[in-house]
Amino acid sequence: MRRKRQGGNVLRHHTSRPIQEQTVSDHSWGVAVICLELWPECSKNLIKAALYHDIHEGILGDVPAQVKRKFYYFSEAIDRAEQVINKELGTHVSLDIEEQERLKIADVMELLWFSVEEVERGNNNFISVCGRCFSFLDQLPLDNKVSEMRQQLEKRYTL
Repeated sequence: MRRKRQGGNVLRHHTSRPIQEQTVSDHSWGVAVICLELWPECSKNLIKAALYHDIHEGILGDVPAQVKRKFYYFSEAIDRAEQVINKELGTHVSLDIEEQERLKIADVMELLWFSVEEVERGNNNFISVCGRCFSFLDQLPLDNKVSEMRQQLEKRYTL
C-alpha cells in the first residue's frame, strides 16, 4: 500500500514550471471525475484505471511527454517498465477498446483543464500544451458531452 500511495505524491510538469503544483494524485482524481462527468454510467474498471493510470510514476518519475515523443526507444522501455510495475503493484486494469479511448480522452482533457488554468494564472509556458491538447482532441470523433467540455475550455482559453 505504501508504494501505491507514493505514486500519488510525484509532482507533475517539472519541466514546465507551473504556478500551481499538481501531483499525480491531483491529476488522477481529476481524470476519474472527468470520466464520471462525461460518462456517468462508466464502469468501475474505468474509474480504477483513471486512479491508477500514472501510479508507476512513484517509481519512474514523471517522464515528460516531449521526451517520450522524441526518443521512441526510451518510450518503449518506459512502457515495458510501467507494465512490470503495474503487475508488481497489482494495479493493472483491463479495459476494452472503448474504455481505453475514454481513459485517454479524460487524461488529455484533465491536462487541458490544468493547462488552461495555468494560462489563466499568467503562465505562458502552458500555451503550447493547450495547443497540443486541442489538436489531439480535434483528431477524434467526440461525443456531445466531450465536445461541450472541449468548447467550454476553448472559450476560457481564448478570453
